[in-house]
Amino acid sequence: MKNRAEARIDLGAIKTNAKNIINHLSDGTEFLAVVKADAYGHGAKRVSSALSEIGVKHFAVATAEEALELRNNGLEGEILILGKSDISYADKLIEKDITQTVEDVDYAKALASHGKIKVHVKIDTGMSRFGIYCHGVEDLQYAFERVKEIYEIPQLEITGIFTHFATADDEDESFTRRQFSAFKALCDKLYEEGINCGLRHCCNSAGALKFKDMHLDMVRIGIALYGLELSVPEFPLVPAMSVVATLASVSKIGKNDTVSYGRTYKAENSVTKGVVTFGYADGMPRLLSNRYSLGVNGKKAPILGRICMDLMIINLDGIDAKAGDEVVIFGKDNEVSLMADIIGTINYEIVCGISKRVPRVYN
Repeated sequence: MKNRAEARIDLGAIKTNAKNIINHLSDGTEFLAVVKADAYGHGAKRVSSALSEIGVKHFAVATAEEALELRNNGLEGEILILGKSDISYADKLIEKDITQTVEDVDYAKALASHGKIKVHVKIDTGMSRFGIYCHGVEDLQYAFERVKEIYEIPQLEITGIFTHFATADDEDESFTRRQFSAFKALCDKLYEEGINCGLRHCCNSAGALKFKDMHLDMVRIGIALYGLELSVPEFPLVPAMSVVATLASVSKIGKNDTVSYGRTYKAENSVTKGVVTFGYADGMPRLLSNRYSLGVNGKKAPILGRICMDLMIINLDGIDAKAGDEVVIFGKDNEVSLMADIIGTINYEIVCGISKRVPRVYN
């Protein structure tokens, strides 16, 4: 391996995950691929292109910059910005036929002042981030009036309406069902009043896999697309990213020698140690110091001492290894979820955190 480290992306796995999820969807439900945050670290341009090859037509990002990068690189189909873009981007969004999320009347009017623009309306049914407030049936009239105002702005073309589940991956389904009921009631009222808000969508990955009755017109698939572990273990998903580094050197340390910054590891006996070309600047959480093991020639090598910016040190006792050997940071056995569990975070954070200086290699 010529690179000191690399993230290997299996585009075939991403396509397989997408096809399996599409086959699971209710009749008539569209598939929206969430490729924000550089496709969760997998590379948005390459991932979006691969998904286009199998017929995916809807994509979602978080920012105007992400949307424009994809459009400027030739991505066709709908690109929906899930976040709130500065008004200064309005002309570019119109020019590039990009759909913007709106959450209030004033923002919608400001966008419309720049020309005819496509929008999806965001409804807050309990996530309490942003969106028109509709946490229950008691808020239905308020939400209806706000959406109606947006609908009546001449230069806006509402092509969708959506909400976001806060606890779709929890065992307790009650809050998700409460959110869905509020959203569905609002959509039904809009329809009854002759207001067509386009594609209705509320399900994220966990929601789409668990609640088929909530698929509506479209589902938004993010983490499942990349094959990362969800609370729906029976659904077949293939992890798409493996991260590897290089064993730069192999040598011995003696009894009572200490390792790395802060001397947090002290050898009880002589140890064969290896230096690995990967550190926290590459995306290795420093909190995994002394708590995680890397793969070397089919065996596990515990991390010794604190992880450094560019390097870390591992215990190679009992492992036949030499300088230049490949070291697996995480692969297709869901080690990324183990890493997340150890430090009390989620697998999303691990893959999104793999640095830009780690080259993405596609197969």
